[in-house]
Amino acid sequence: MKIIKNLLYTLVIALVMAIPLKVYAASCNIKVSSGSTAVVGSTITVKVTLSSSSAMGSWEYLLNYNSSYLKLVSGNTSVADYTTSANGTKNKTYTLKFQALKSGATSINIGSYLVYAFDESQMNVSVSNQTIKIITQEELEASYSKDNNLKNLEVEGYTLTPEFNKDTTEYKLTVPSDVTNINIIATKNDAEATVSGDGEKEVVEGTNVFDIVVKAQNGTEKTYKLTVEVEDLNPITIKIGGKDYTIVKREDILTKPSSYEKTTLKINDIEVPAFVSETTGFTLVGVKDEDGKISLAIYDEKNNTYTLYNEFTSNNLILYLTNFPDELKGYKKNNISINDVNVEVYQYKDDSRFVICYGMNVETGKYDYYSYDTKENTFQIWNDEEIKDLKKKEKIYFYMCISFGAGLIIAILLIIYVLSKKKKKNIKKEVKKDKKKTIINEDDLL
Repeated sequence: MKIIKNLLYTLVIALVMAIPLKVYAASCNIKVSSGSTAVVGSTITVKVTLSSSSAMGSWEYLLNYNSSYLKLVSGNTSVADYTTSANGTKNKTYTLKFQALKSGATSINIGSYLVYAFDESQMNVSVSNQTIKIITQEELEASYSKDNNLKNLEVEGYTLTPEFNKDTTEYKLTVPSDVTNINIIATKNDAEATVSGDGEKEVVEGTNVFDIVVKAQNGTEKTYKLTVEVEDLNPITIKIGGKDYTIVKREDILTKPSSYEKTTLKINDIEVPAFVSETTGFTLVGVKDEDGKISLAIYDEKNNTYTLYNEFTSNNLILYLTNFPDELKGYKKNNISINDVNVEVYQYKDDSRFVICYGMNVETGKYDYYSYDTKENTFQIWNDEEIKDLKKKEKIYFYMCISFGAGLIIAILLIIYVLSKKKKKNIKKEVKKDKKKTIINEDDLL
């Protein structure tokens, strides 16, 4: 009996050894990857990656997708390829682009596939497919975070007033006169939001205003206003156009205009930085308004007056624009904003693209008329011939009006004279007729 069992075991082993077994040399993964969410109308980039720890020789696969949700823009869904490397390859990636057609959930799948190792043995393959949720633009925007709050706001080394609260948007802080920089630290409440206006900031004597803007993922913004008062022990306060300003005492925060030289002068017995130009004849000082905005002003020492100074640069021109010396007839007077500065102009019509300005060329000191292109934001000199021609036409028109008026008056007087003379003649005829009738009647009576 034992001999029979041994014979059976031997027979089974022989049969097993005789049956050909399909053995896979190594394994490979085919992965489909893309974003998990897409918007209707947008382009979706899809990558198909073959990877293995062993060298691959050749491969093929078929990619399946729902054409009612996705439209193939570029790339191939059917691939049969091989490596040209002498050692095979362990990674290969293909890129396709699809357009999202409608909202809903869809998937991109690997259908049939076959991968051979570099030694031509068949590899065991696993696949990873991709599911995509397609939404409308409205659905996308509705999903965005609306949180535009700060989690915390502070100035390093100082305490704000009042204490921070995400719903309080205005804060104040006073620092000593020798402080020139502060560090604003703003922490956003939502990771998807963005913050601007924080970081290290320069401050000057007097009022300094900083806006810290928080922009939520959905685009809504919230502004936190920080007012920093730097103690000014001897402020020089002036008025320009009825608005309060203070004189800037620090040269390092002022920018010297071209064609000007640095100097100093005394105002209220305090030495302040200034800029002078022999060409323009102007003396400029730095001034700061109540919101902390720094500008330059023309200082008239003789009359102790100040006028805001603004330069406009275009086409190699540096201009200081001012009001017109005379009315420009034939054009409409108006005020427009150029680089956030209110400027007096003349224009032919309310919607004219080109307007006329008047001002000084800073490099020559000469005043002239300039044409300003409101769309291109450029200046060029306005031809003097046009101005002279316009004035000549005005004079001709004036004399024509006078001549026409005089001629009309003379014509009216002549008509009156002729009518008057004719009337007198008619009256004489009537008188003669009446006399003749009277004589006739007297003869009848006799």
